[in-house]
Amino acid sequence: MVMGDVSRGRPASPSLQESALKGGWLKKQRSIMKNWQLRWFVLRSDQLFFYKDEEETKPQGCIPLQGCQVTELTANPDEPGRHLFEILPGTTSPSHPFFSCT
Repeated sequence: MVMGDVSRGRPASPSLQESALKGGWLKKQRSIMKNWQLRWFVLRSDQLFFYKDEEETKPQGCIPLQGCQVTELTANPDEPGRHLFEILPGTTSPSHPFFSCT
């Protein structure tokens, strides 16, 4: 996963009326350094918002999932309960590494 360019601003916070389908801690890979960061993710409709922590109200970024391919990857057997997946943009998803959600 890639984080958006901060200089372009952060995506708008999702409406409080739009309830979260799922929420939890995930590690995401940064785009430049390629290291992994622990972030709080919230799935709302067809958008995956990520925050620095559970207390944040403004997301650091958003990944639009419409048209994307989500693939489950083989988990490490030494780490039970951990799940790996990747999100690949589809033909209808933005190709630019800066994700924008409305």
